[in-house]
Amino acid sequence: MDYENYMELYEAVYFFDRINCCAGSKIPRLSDRDEIAKTGVNENIYRAVVRILAVNRLLDYDGSRFVMTSENKEKHRYILDNIIGKNQNNKYADMFDKAADESRYFFECISELEYEIYSRYNFHLTFETGKEAAKHIDLADKKALELGGNSGGLGTALLSKYRDCLYTIVDTKIPCMVGKEFAGANKVNITFIENSIENTGFDLALSGEPYDYIIMMNLLHDFDDAKCADILRNCAKYCKNGAKFVIIEDVLTGDFEPKEVIMHGLRLAVECGGGRQRTTQELAGLFSSIGYRPEKAVKIDDVHTMLVMGVR
Repeated sequence: MDYENYMELYEAVYFFDRINCCAGSKIPRLSDRDEIAKTGVNENIYRAVVRILAVNRLLDYDGSRFVMTSENKEKHRYILDNIIGKNQNNKYADMFDKAADESRYFFECISELEYEIYSRYNFHLTFETGKEAAKHIDLADKKALELGGNSGGLGTALLSKYRDCLYTIVDTKIPCMVGKEFAGANKVNITFIENSIENTGFDLALSGEPYDYIIMMNLLHDFDDAKCADILRNCAKYCKNGAKFVIIEDVLTGDFEPKEVIMHGLRLAVECGGGRQRTTQELAGLFSSIGYRPEKAVKIDDVHTMLVMGVR
């Protein structure tokens, strides 16, 4: 393979080189949490890096642990030399430093203009996902709350089919501002409520009747397990009896994933201070803490799976 043409792998090799130096040239097993902690980076970042390298045959597995062969080292050296030759070292050094700082959160580290551009682009992507999701859930005459709904693309698509659904989106200032504009242009009735995601874990103070559906798309993967548990506990206070959760995310299979999937997981872990993708079983474990279990799983597109969670 001509690794010079696979720039996305450079990040993983650079991270591994820095991690491996911190670990004293000993590659911790994925189950060795104490050894991983000694590397100084988030455990999820370490796991993502190792999986990327293993998937792309840049790290071998001997049946019990990951190992660096002479062939692996030669490939890594080639990539690292290219990073230096193309003056990419500072770029990746900054990314590594960001990864080691778990207090950082992507949406709090971008400008208002960048956030607005992101929100406008997000609308069209989530609208397409919403058109497919609408085929698999029934929101007729229901009350739905979407957390982290950004500018409302998903909600707009759902309301295009279920006009009588009472739909509320909770997100921060910029996406709510953009969302109100799109809702007016598309003639859909969405209520937008401004609330900080990272600082409060959606510790909501909502008035009115509880909800039939609570919807989250690409939200839980931004946070670690403890933060997700806080979000779900806060949501549970606003559920009707028999209410359902709809989760739309890039759900992992539990096997080695395509490198594009794991690269996304690496960037989540870096940009969101410990965010991570999960398997269906891991998501089920999170929801079991509030008495919910998976009822349905639907592959929405090449990236997203929709999980419907109901009361146990």
